[in-house]
Amino acid sequence: MKKRRVPADKNFPIVEAFGYDVAARGAGARRARDQKWCPFADTACEKFRQYGYGYCSVSYAAADDDGVRRTYAVCDHRLDGVPVAKTAGDHFGAMDNLRIVPEIVLTTPRTSFDYVAIKVSEGEIVDVISIETQAIDIRGGGVGPAWKAWFDGKQAEWRKSFTVEALAKKRKDNVAYGVNMANIYKRLGLQVVEKGSFLKRIGVPLYVVMQDLPYQYLRRRIPFEPIVQGEAWDIAFMTFEYSDHVDGDGSLEFTHRQIVRTTLGSYAAALSGGSSAESVDRAEFLGRIKRKAGLGE
Repeated sequence: MKKRRVPADKNFPIVEAFGYDVAARGAGARRARDQKWCPFADTACEKFRQYGYGYCSVSYAAADDDGVRRTYAVCDHRLDGVPVAKTAGDHFGAMDNLRIVPEIVLTTPRTSFDYVAIKVSEGEIVDVISIETQAIDIRGGGVGPAWKAWFDGKQAEWRKSFTVEALAKKRKDNVAYGVNMANIYKRLGLQVVEKGSFLKRIGVPLYVVMQDLPYQYLRRRIPFEPIVQGEAWDIAFMTFEYSDHVDGDGSLEFTHRQIVRTTLGSYAAALSGGSSAESVDRAEFLGRIKRKAGLGE
């Protein structure tokens, strides 16, 4: 059963913890918290093991959100599980004799892949795809004090936790965090070309699994051309998005939104600037430098 999510405090920064709505009180949510467990990766929470935090997503109004707070996945493992399986299903169809293998690392070239999905027949790999999962980073002061309040069972006092941290670190008492949209472009933008070039050379399609909101930002910055249905492609973006519903067990609904396929050539041309870069000549380039350096016209 699904119900509409009504947060107890609409300004509380954290939306999901250990795979469940922070307000969830069911057996699954309690078990995940007690065991510090990630239900998406089906293993101990990596973020908690490394940093002492177990939040999966935060609430924030980014520049393009018109002042409306949205839920942003801030852990790559939020794309594990069902989204990765759906991505494999897009390519292979039937899931018979299909295996999804995590963390493939190469030394030459020095690169890694979050997952590969393979179809096996008589002990041999007969088809393969590569899958990258991409969440978004938090920028600014972070949401650590809010996490501590929630983890200690004192969510109602979360704002005081920021004050305590501010006094301890002798800094301004504010809730200064955000989502780093620019890093999606800077980091993922180049990774797709680098990994896509290698995979195209060896005949392996690349799937990029990400939340739809950051994908829309990426697409505005890198306006590649999608293929016409039926044409050959090299890269497919598989996107998912939160709804405002929560399932009966306390997990948030995160559903498939769209799949957009393109070629490596189209993506690389859009990344390098395409027509917008060609429209800037040497005189304009030098003029901008002079203005920045205070040299006048």
